[in-house]
Amino acid sequence: MTKSVLVLGDINVDIIGKFDVFPTPGSSTYSDRPTLRPGGSGLNTFVGLKKLEIDADFVTMIGKDLFGSFIKEELSELGIEFSPVVSDSYPTGVVFSLSVGNERTFFSFRKNAADIHMTAQDISDSSEYPDMLYLTGVSIVEGKETFETFVEVVKRAKIEGTKVFFDPNMRKTDRVSISRIELLIPYVDVFLPARDELAIILSKSEKFRFCSDLIAAGVSDIWIKKGAEGCSLISGEKGFDFPAPNAHVIDCTGAGDAFNAAVVWGYANELEKKEIGVYANVYAAISTERIGAATSYPDKESMLKSKYYKSIKTGVKVS
Repeated sequence: MTKSVLVLGDINVDIIGKFDVFPTPGSSTYSDRPTLRPGGSGLNTFVGLKKLEIDADFVTMIGKDLFGSFIKEELSELGIEFSPVVSDSYPTGVVFSLSVGNERTFFSFRKNAADIHMTAQDISDSSEYPDMLYLTGVSIVEGKETFETFVEVVKRAKIEGTKVFFDPNMRKTDRVSISRIELLIPYVDVFLPARDELAIILSKSEKFRFCSDLIAAGVSDIWIKKGAEGCSLISGEKGFDFPAPNAHVIDCTGAGDAFNAAVVWGYANELEKKEIGVYANVYAAISTERIGAATSYPDKESMLKSKYYKSIKTGVKVS
């Protein structure tokens, strides 16, 4: 029996468009049609976990608006039970993702999104804590209320023995954002940064200058996402490099969140770390071959039987 997981994070409607070129200021660029999908790093990871048959719950907030209704309807069609807090005061976040080739630019309508305004009163008090907790950095850096609320949840869960996973998912790199990540790091067991995010944190942090500093603070494993180059793992004194599959990429939206879901799945099923890295790369790769994020993720059987598994397993390097 796999372990229970609580996801704390953001939620959006993603409006995805593929264009031939980026527009110059004041001009226009054209595409065929937009694609609307549920999104947000928190929601994406939650859906990935559910598709991988993990017992996951998701704490977030949507607005009482058509975008919030759209998300609930889409998840209902996927057969996923979803009961977010609904706000009368704040709107559901919306993000427009403009893609040219494999390069994406985001336009985020999130300055006042409902999910950055969560308070302790919005979270039901439970005497039972999950085996694992996943938190996205969007909720840490974008809103003071949700930052304070989620940090308290993480602290209490950690005391109860919950394993904490954290993706910094950085959209801001100012001093306040870095300091919030610094505050959270000592409660994190498994750290999931992209390579550029890790470089920013180590260059701007006053507390963590090297990966060894993160390990010394209590992080047991650092999974570094490297896009088309795969991923690396730093675990204690060991390092692992995992190559990426040669996928037919259509849309990279949410690939990092798919990777995170597969990593959590691997820990929940107590797999060896060398297996977790292979499956995480496979799961992320499959997600890029479809439009959208959460709704593009494959089910567990597709991941386990993927043609990519054997092709990259032999390329794993240990140092």
